[in-house]
Amino acid sequence: MKGFFNIKIIILSLLVLLTLLFSAFGFTIGANAMPFYDLQPQKQTFRAQFSTDYSKSTAERKHNVELAAKSLNGFFLDVGGEFSFNDAVGARTEKRGYKSAKIIVDGEFVEGVGGGVCQVSTTLYNAAIRAGLKITEVHAHSLAVSYVEPSCDAMVNSGSADLRFINKTHNPIVIMSAADGEILTFKIYGEPMKAKYQLKSVIKEEIMPEYTVVTDNAGDYPDLFAGERRVVNYGKKGYVSEGYLVKTVNGKRVSSVKIRKDKYLAIGGVIVEGRATNAEENAF
Repeated sequence: MKGFFNIKIIILSLLVLLTLLFSAFGFTIGANAMPFYDLQPQKQTFRAQFSTDYSKSTAERKHNVELAAKSLNGFFLDVGGEFSFNDAVGARTEKRGYKSAKIIVDGEFVEGVGGGVCQVSTTLYNAAIRAGLKITEVHAHSLAVSYVEPSCDAMVNSGSADLRFINKTHNPIVIMSAADGEILTFKIYGEPMKAKYQLKSVIKEEIMPEYTVVTDNAGDYPDLFAGERRVVNYGKKGYVSEGYLVKTVNGKRVSSVKIRKDKYLAIGGVIVEGRATNAEENAF
């Protein structure tokens, strides 16, 4: 193995020397004329893509999605390199242009700087999976998100949760992004692929939301009479789910491997019990 790397170094040195000699006499060598990646150079082709919808987001959330996506457009990942979302995008702070929008913290939606960036990491995660890249770190949200199925998300948080993957191909990978205010898309380019990959979500259990009954002592619902009840905040189901990496070659499935298992909490709902009195009944 050591001798192999020495040969690579010698070849690279000779190529650099030839380039300098040609340059000295006014000649240039195009980049495609001397590719040197992993001694198996191939022309870059489209490998995979994935899109999610963010059209219903607030203006602040859209801004964050587009800012993070822009920072990844044209990202170059060399052979054997490991991609880190947090390193590539950087800290999500007001100083760096990020705005406050809804984020998920411990099973609740709260305001936080950089809300929406997890949709960027999730979209890239799904593109990377389909491009055959090796995922080395991924985290689920505590709540299910609307833009992908359970066990298909990738939560990130500066300093504590990252999205990472390795380029184990023989040629560099290039990541391209596009966000038009409605659809966010990541495309990944590299050497041609023989196989195709998909991430399949399988729900193993549904967790039903609990409802809290509160009395309308403040009179916020004057049309809700004593003894009557109304749902004012609908709960949201939680899930226990699994993610399977499905590999196909020439249209035939060759493997399906469970790569993750996640639990998403349910969101409780609220029922109001009325206190208003019926004026017509009181007249008698």
